Amino acid sequence: MILVINAGSSSMKFQLYKVNGENNYEVICKGLAERIYLDGVFTIKFNGQEFETKEDLKDHEATAKVLINKLEEHGIIKDFSDITGIGHRIVHGGEKFTQSTVISDEVFAEIKKMVILAPLHNPPAISAIEAFRKIANVPNVAVFDTSFHTTMPVENYLYSGPYEWYTDYQVRRYGFHGISYRYITKRLATILNKPSDKVNAIICHLGNGASICAVKNGQSYNTSMGITPLEGLIMGTRSGDIDPSIPSYIASQTGEDIAAITNTLNKKSGLLGISGVSSDLRDVVGSAESNPRSKLALKMSAKRIAKYIVAYLNELGGNADAIVFTAGIGENSAVMRNLVANEVKLINFDLVKEHNEQGYDSENLISGANATVPVYAIRTNEEIMICEDTYHLTQK
Repeated sequence: MILVINAGSSSMKFQLYKVNGENNYEVICKGLAERIYLDGVFTIKFNGQEFETKEDLKDHEATAKVLINKLEEHGIIKDFSDITGIGHRIVHGGEKFTQSTVISDEVFAEIKKMVILAPLHNPPAISAIEAFRKIANVPNVAVFDTSFHTTMPVENYLYSGPYEWYTDYQVRRYGFHGISYRYITKRLATILNKPSDKVNAIICHLGNGASICAVKNGQSYNTSMGITPLEGLIMGTRSGDIDPSIPSYIASQTGEDIAAITNTLNKKSGLLGISGVSSDLRDVVGSAESNPRSKLALKMSAKRIAKYIVAYLNELGGNADAIVFTAGIGENSAVMRNLVANEVKLINFDLVKEHNEQGYDSENLISGANATVPVYAIRTNEEIMICEDTYHLTQK
């Protein structure tokens, strides 16, 4: 069995997979530990049942112990030797990690160095790795959100500041959501009946955090997020692209320091900042009739997505096999897909109303015969990619 861990600062998501053979992974159970460091809540789901308990989750190590105990308590595993590998989602791998890797002491030391590039996202993953390495003699694997984007050409990842910022301080575009993009690219290869290294696509990963990727010959060619996840699209609470002189101007007007302003751009901007209602797209859509700012937030968000789609279509020389909407908003919001289609003027999306608005299990072709590029809604699955990498790297 393979255990997949996605650790946040105060939470830990997990899925346990049974490996039935090559490319055959079955979810046995999944769950979530919340309010780590506070009054912890642990939820586990399996066999159509859900169990929620209050637990002492004083840190990630305590949470890992509770997870192991719950798996044994519910008879999901006999003991931890049933688990052959643990896969961890790591947000930032810098330039060092171009693919997933088993976590040795040397690898772990390098992952810790990446905290400077992802001070909010990498530390909880590091805490979870430390916890599982301490309490279980099982190989741990790091799967990086950034590694898919290490194929970008230098002209797409380098910023136009002093070159020394790159050589001395690692300032460059790294991109994120790479595990999701890799999954969608793999699915497209099957859907289109093409080798994965021949797939050209524009993939819109739209959730509370959102980005777009131009995939050329199965590899990341360009992406909207930068050195951090703040750049690019308008997101739930993140501003996305702004004039870089705005923080210094706001500092001069308010007396706030750069850290406080950056926090505002990360946590109080985007849909929330524009609408004044919520960071949740569903709330913004629901209030758009009565609140002009909500309507404006939707318009601005759709225009930003459209801007990147058109730019990336140009990057691909007009040679795209598909445009894909994925992640929570991309998969589920027919409203946002329609808004984006209306904002892209240079190509015809030809969204078919009944296909765009119907519910679906995993993937739908939502465009008609007159679409310039076929448009899909595909449910992403980052966890199964982490499981797959962990299995391949740990099987004996």
